[in-house]
Amino acid sequence: MAGKRRKPPPREPAERPFGSGSAGRVARAAAWRQRPTAAFVGARRGACIRTREPPMSPTRAARPPPPCPSRPEHLGRHAVLGRIAGGGLSTIYLGRRHADGVLVALKVVRHDLRDDDEVLAMFFDEARLLERLVHPNIVRTLEHGADPGRAFIAMELLLGTSLADVQRACAARGMGLHPEAVAWIGARVADALEHAHERTDDGGRPLGIIHRDVNPSNVFLGFDGEVKLIDFGLAKCHGRAITTRRGVIKGKLPYLSPEQIMQLSLDRRSDVFGLGTMLWELCTMRRLFGRSTDIATVRAVHCGPIPDPRALAPDVPRELAAIVLHALERNRERRYESAGKIARHLDALLGEAGRAVAASRLADMQRMLFPAELERQRRWKKPALARVV
Repeated sequence: MAGKRRKPPPREPAERPFGSGSAGRVARAAAWRQRPTAAFVGARRGACIRTREPPMSPTRAARPPPPCPSRPEHLGRHAVLGRIAGGGLSTIYLGRRHADGVLVALKVVRHDLRDDDEVLAMFFDEARLLERLVHPNIVRTLEHGADPGRAFIAMELLLGTSLADVQRACAARGMGLHPEAVAWIGARVADALEHAHERTDDGGRPLGIIHRDVNPSNVFLGFDGEVKLIDFGLAKCHGRAITTRRGVIKGKLPYLSPEQIMQLSLDRRSDVFGLGTMLWELCTMRRLFGRSTDIATVRAVHCGPIPDPRALAPDVPRELAAIVLHALERNRERRYESAGKIARHLDALLGEAGRAVAASRLADMQRMLFPAELERQRRWKKPALARVV
């Protein structure tokens, strides 16, 4: 009938993306992470850390980038000899201490970030934390400071590659790691984590350190057989100047614990799960939770299958597989309560004879896999030593 208004059709009830319940919350959190406002930041190539960035103001957007400065000649008590690597938030230089000629690695905040208060606070947070962590399996920090416009951390110079590089090299050759090498690497990383977890402040109060980013890119294998845990830039610790904003998940997704992706309160057992993921992948030379998208990866961490490593690599000892699966318990009440206990179990599996030769065997493997890289890094020292003479 003319002039009569039609009633609008009834609205369908709105559906929440990915459904409801805990699995839905996990998937929605991952979807949020893929929004255009997310940006990747990190201390070096391969970092997979995301944080929300505030909208860029028109004034800031129109401002041209500062010119790239020349290499600094001196930083603190060190002469700067040359650039080693760069990327993410920092550049790494080769340095030599003026007093005794000791060679060091100098980690320097990128020039275009020198006025970013949050970046500088994170940088010095990491420096102060690392100075408290003196352990054979943690990269040693010697000092930190700020020359005009140059925030830096002086660290021991390490020659070698990351564990991630080793995984890629082995995969390219169609080979795997010997179970003894897996146990040795895992035990030393566990030792490093236990040391960090147990640290206290000057008053004897626990610092509550949680690394939050235990993955192969943050494990360094020296050409001399040393194993070092590196990059505490994302570590949770009481007294840090910068705290994680609500809704932000930090770390490399395939190595997060279930409680991290659910944004629950964390304790040291979160690092135990990341170590377990890494050990599972070293045993099998396959990815455990990594998928083609962030959402699929988060779902895999939350509820994906965790096969027995022996089902994919029958040569893995039953005892090693049991340790790995215990570290990967999704219910943290059933998981290893400390990294130190993992270290003790892995060392017991190796035995005294295995521990005695593990470092030399690891050094032999590194030299076999990376002969060209070994020679390249050795060349860093030649001009440095020549200048001393």
